[in-house]
Amino acid sequence: MFLLTLFQAQTNPTIQDSANKAIEAGQAAQNTVIEMINGFFARLPLIGVGLIVFSVFFGLAYVSRKLIYATSVKARVDPMLASLMSRIGHIIIILLGLFIAATVIFPGVNAGDLFAGLGIGSVALGFAFKDILQNLFAGFLILLYRPFKIGDQIKIDDFEGTVEDINVRATKIRTYDGERVVIPNSDLYMKAVLVRTAFHSRRSKIIIGISYGEDHEKARQILLQVLQETEGVLEDPAPDVNVYELVNSSISMRLIYWTKPAQSEVRRTSDRVISAAKKALDEAGIEIPAPQTVLTMNEKLVPEKVANKQILQS
Repeated sequence: MFLLTLFQAQTNPTIQDSANKAIEAGQAAQNTVIEMINGFFARLPLIGVGLIVFSVFFGLAYVSRKLIYATSVKARVDPMLASLMSRIGHIIIILLGLFIAATVIFPGVNAGDLFAGLGIGSVALGFAFKDILQNLFAGFLILLYRPFKIGDQIKIDDFEGTVEDINVRATKIRTYDGERVVIPNSDLYMKAVLVRTAFHSRRSKIIIGISYGEDHEKARQILLQVLQETEGVLEDPAPDVNVYELVNSSISMRLIYWTKPAQSEVRRTSDRVISAAKKALDEAGIEIPAPQTVLTMNEKLVPEKVANKQILQS
């Protein structure tokens, strides 16, 4: 009985202290919430003014975006570059409106503190979004210098097709197989890009072999006439036919001609040239040989090998 009374005497003060601390913490939290609510209602007029200021800047950003785009188009600036410039102006005005609205709502915060915070934050964001910013600047330079434009047919690495869209992050290409490839602008700016439609004409080459027994000058005239009469082959620059190479089974004749640069035109004209060349050579009796291999036997060695084989069999 004595031990129980002693234990209660020791534990009652501890429980009482814990209860007092819990009550004090609850009161502190309640006071904090009340202060926040009172501060919010006290700042309501400033919040309203700040929202009005931001709304004004938001409207100005919208109007400026339309105005910059329209002015750039009238000045014959590339539409994609005009769109990028108008978007950048829109973002700058909105950020400026946010800064001014923040200084109105929080009078204790000045513009210098905001810009200092922006500087520190921009460094951190620069490291975090390095690739995104690199693509952004590369896209801006592509739109500014225009090494290619929408509708051009280009090749980079293993991808080839028609440019569908150029935005600030990536460029979209539609391949000849009807597939879409999205290429980061940094790759397009840093790597070599083959622009197939950069000029008004494009050269093509076709190799046709004739037999060694045929007259290659006669074949040259026939093939040259084929090029001159085939639809899609341009007259200027003029087509040409050269003796290109002497291979194992034929004399290689190289047909050189120019077409319009689009891939579809190159493919259709190539089909016409090959079909017409085959028909013309057949009508002229000029042989287009299949690959052949000629074996020459040494007559002095043949009887000796046959005799050795008969001895081994016997």
